[in-house]
Formats: sequence, C-alpha cells, structure tokens
Amino acid sequence: MQETKKEIMLYIPMGVKLEQEFFTGFGKKELIRSIITMGISFIISFVIYLFNTSQSILIVSLLSSIFGSIMICVKDTQNQSVLDYIINIINFYKEQQIYNYVSNYF
Repeated sequence: MQETKKEIMLYIPMGVKLEQEFFTGFGKKELIRSIITMGISFIISFVIYLFNTSQSILIVSLLSSIFGSIMICVKDTQNQSVLDYIINIINFYKEQQIYNYVSNYF
C-alpha cells in the first residue's frame, strides 16, 4: 500500500506580530523585562544615594534607569532588542569554541 502525502505549505507574512504591542517593538514581554531591569537599577540608584546624599544624582539616575531599561527592551525591525543581542552573545561564548578532531590515520 502506497500512500500519497500532499504537502500543505503555510506562508506566514514577514513582520506579523503574535502579541499585542503597546507601541512598535514593545509588548507585554518587553514590559516585564523592563520592569525587572528598572527594579535592579532602582536598587543600584538608592545604594548610590546612600553614599552620596545629593537628590539631583538620585533623580537623574532614576530617570536614566527608566529610559535606559525601556530602550534596552524595545525590539527593532529584526525583532531583536539590545537585551536579546547581549543574551545571544553570552550564550555564544558559553558554547564550545574549540573542536579537537581525532584522526585514526596517525
């Protein structure tokens, strides 16, 4: 018995987003990531404030951490954010870089 299989091709247009975005390149996943990075940077800002009690430094560091965390998490046209690029670079350097080949001829 020979069965014939018919291939069904599914064409997905480029640039279709699966999730709703608040603005271009920034959705729910990016919001959660930016909240986490803002929390970490807020802790760092308050530690800096404890050593240097200038309120202007605290305000500047808090505002820059808010804008910085959003800018790090916004995805570009390649659907990659700066944070994704950093994670990809770290994963690349964690992988094996040198491959030792064993030959049976010698």
